[in-house]
Amino acid sequence: MWRDGEKVFSEPFSSDRNHNSMVFDPLERALERLDGGRLSSILVGTGPGSYSGIRIGIAVAQGLALVHGCPTVGLGSLAATPAARESRGSALPLAVGDARRGLYFIAEIAGHGEAMDAELMDSDALTARLLEAPESVLFTLDDPSRLGLAPEMERRVVRTKPEAGLLIDVWLGLDEGRRSELMAQPLSPSYLRAPYTSKAKAGHPLLRKG
Repeated sequence: MWRDGEKVFSEPFSSDRNHNSMVFDPLERALERLDGGRLSSILVGTGPGSYSGIRIGIAVAQGLALVHGCPTVGLGSLAATPAARESRGSALPLAVGDARRGLYFIAEIAGHGEAMDAELMDSDALTARLLEAPESVLFTLDDPSRLGLAPEMERRVVRTKPEAGLLIDVWLGLDEGRRSELMAQPLSPSYLRAPYTSKAKAGHPLLRKG
């Protein structure tokens, strides 16, 4: 929580798969700092990340916005990491990750701080892309050993975690035009691909005609 350009509350926590139960206690402690006041805006990370975690984070933000009558803004979560802020000359940081089912992703952190859309690719294409960026800081939210890279390439990849305060820093670093553009957009999860669902089998009650 920020007020007048200063951090007034921050509480990191590791939720693993308990997103719905872990977020509310820190949130309650944050809201107590308002002392009866109201939020002026809400910033939320939109992923990519855990399918459930992203949806719950957005739902919480939308619920708070209804209560406080304030706008919500979404920014890619990959930008909210210490490694995303490291640059080497003109080489921009690159986020890499395991997209499951034999695919991987890479996302560039733009010069103005935002994370660009992730690109899906196979292991060979990922290695080729990283070889083309020998000076870039490479980081991941996953275990680097899951990226299917050769050992010498894997050693270049730093594992990191997102931090809410760094997402605020990205927001404060944007120009007014970009902020207005983001505030006009509805919150939307940054999924790597459409959620995977299986079709109901023949005879399933949902397929029966009434």
